Amino acid sequence: MSSGACEHASFRSGLYRRYALLALTAAYTLSLLDQSLITLVLEPIKKDLGASDSELGLLTGIAFGLLYATIGLPVGRWADRMSRVRLTAAAVGLWGAAVMLPIFARTFAQLAAARMAVSIGSAACMPPSYSLVGDYFPRAAERARGLAIYMLANPLSYLLGFGVGGWLNDHYGWRLAFVAIGIPGIALAVLIAVTLKETRTPPRERTHDFRVGGEPSPHTRLVDVARALWRQHTMRHIVFALVLVYILGLGTLPWYGAFMTRAHGMQTIELGVWFALIFGGGGMVGALMGGYAAAKWWANDERSQLRAVAVSIAVLIPCFAFFLLLRDKVQSLLALAVLMVIWNMYLGPVFALLQRLVPGEIRATTVALVMLAGNLIGMGSGPLLVGILSDGLRPMVGQYSLRDALLCVSLLSAGAAYYFWRASQTVMQDLSALRSQTAAMDLAVAQELL
Repeated sequence: MSSGACEHASFRSGLYRRYALLALTAAYTLSLLDQSLITLVLEPIKKDLGASDSELGLLTGIAFGLLYATIGLPVGRWADRMSRVRLTAAAVGLWGAAVMLPIFARTFAQLAAARMAVSIGSAACMPPSYSLVGDYFPRAAERARGLAIYMLANPLSYLLGFGVGGWLNDHYGWRLAFVAIGIPGIALAVLIAVTLKETRTPPRERTHDFRVGGEPSPHTRLVDVARALWRQHTMRHIVFALVLVYILGLGTLPWYGAFMTRAHGMQTIELGVWFALIFGGGGMVGALMGGYAAAKWWANDERSQLRAVAVSIAVLIPCFAFFLLLRDKVQSLLALAVLMVIWNMYLGPVFALLQRLVPGEIRATTVALVMLAGNLIGMGSGPLLVGILSDGLRPMVGQYSLRDALLCVSLLSAGAAYYFWRASQTVMQDLSALRSQTAAMDLAVAQELL
């Protein structure tokens, strides 16, 4: 057996694939960890550096968000051409080194520069690692489960960031808290580089380039890939839905603490414990439930998967209403926990389907384009939309303005549910067309080799 065949057999073994999934999930979790931590330590940063609230808003907003939203796109292109294992290791290593830089920051400008460096490593981690998971778990049912586990990185980062991060800050200060979370990042980068294997044939050994919608990939221009994806009805509707979900998610996330403080008088320490359990625990339960349901009941029925996702997203509207309108603090928090469970159910099925809608050679570019749209629009407009609505409603409803603003923004769930349902109407045709196209190309390659 050739060395290439041996490597192929090794990464197909069940134990190795589970290890790879664990390592890639850990990498994605770490790349998100600082985003939770920094929300807990803004006040200590303000006191130590003498920063204004506007500067703190800049630190958590554009200083981090601009590069975070855009850097994933070129990395996605590289991941479709280069070793995804090396790119993932480099991204996690850069994140680990950059997240420790605040230990040296003595001015706000220095800290902002450090946050920009962190955003590069954080954004660069997902496209190559997400693409690798798809290759390690090629069958539809196992891919849905695998990506549901991979997407646990989101709630896990909340659990660790709010829980462990708060403890580190209380005991060692905010600077050493960042150092403590950076060390595992560097160690994991080395482990990934040494132990994980690339799962595809290097570009120089390929005998054929796949095409999407008639456009060659991944060697074509990025604009042509984007145009080809846009022409696919299912992909277009899913992107519309995800953009609305990201506006809703990123728009409401910064305001949960403010709402609970204003409406229920909760303090920061209490909020940290509750939010770690709700966003971390509830998010993990939801992601696992969504992946399990897709694999167990609708493994080969993507239409039903998307319709179930549409229903779950639509249910977010009454969940928001319960969370925001209940007068008892504990009841409100329990409603928020239910909200987080249902919200995260879409992650596994939708991101698994994104991989099946495109050839493997442009998988990383596809998710980078989707994340660019979601993060850039969501991070750029979501929190601002809630703030503008709250200020605008204040003359009419007074202290309830933030509550009513969040209620208004929750209606975006209806639009997202609509587009997921529209995607369910075309998904089977698009998948069938891609399979036929791939089979025809494989036949052409075989005839060339004869």
